[in-house]
Amino acid sequence: MDMKKILKLIGFNFLFVILEVILFRGVIDSASSLLPVLALIMMSGSAFFGVNYMIINKKDKRKMLKMDKLRTIEDYREALYKYHSRNNPFESELREAVYQLDLFQQREDSLRALLGDQFKEPANPFVTVSDEVKDAVLSNIRKFLNRMMIIDYADTARFPMHNEFLHHALGQNRQLLSQYDSLIIEISQIGNSEETQNLHLDSITSALKELRNENATMGEYGAAMMQSRLDD
Repeated sequence: MDMKKILKLIGFNFLFVILEVILFRGVIDSASSLLPVLALIMMSGSAFFGVNYMIINKKDKRKMLKMDKLRTIEDYREALYKYHSRNNPFESELREAVYQLDLFQQREDSLRALLGDQFKEPANPFVTVSDEVKDAVLSNIRKFLNRMMIIDYADTARFPMHNEFLHHALGQNRQLLSQYDSLIIEISQIGNSEETQNLHLDSITSALKELRNENATMGEYGAAMMQSRLDD
């Protein structure tokens, strides 16, 4: 049971006891027979058990994210924060997803500072690669959020499956951000920004290509599995 339900139960039952004491005193003092007292006991009992049952068994309404509204890193960060909770079994994964967004933002700001005016040139290969890294990172965070939306927290048997999926998405980002970080470190070791043209982008472009191929393969596998289920 989550903390919100516990607090609601405590609040309701505390007020219920106070109200019942006041009502019983009034009824007992003014009643000429036991019927009003018995009627109050029956109504109070029904209200007590009914409200407690509703609080305990009420299912929390999960706000569905409008994925098509997510555009910026801040949009994705706010979407992740909606799932933050001490009772969320995937809280550590959520924290890492937010950290990855923050890390990319910091590295992109560093790249912007290192390249100076070159960063404003869309044709600059480093800007192009940076944009591709951003798209790939956000794509994995989008997959992460899609999975968070469909998790049934009462179905603990499926937690390992969800955990594996979330870790896979985060793992891809972790690898890509490591390559991105290495590239920026290499750029920072060059004093003249014009000399950055001599740097090779093989490592990070290979990582991006590998990620795209892996996602394409997984997409085909997922489609085949779905078709198999439909055929069955």
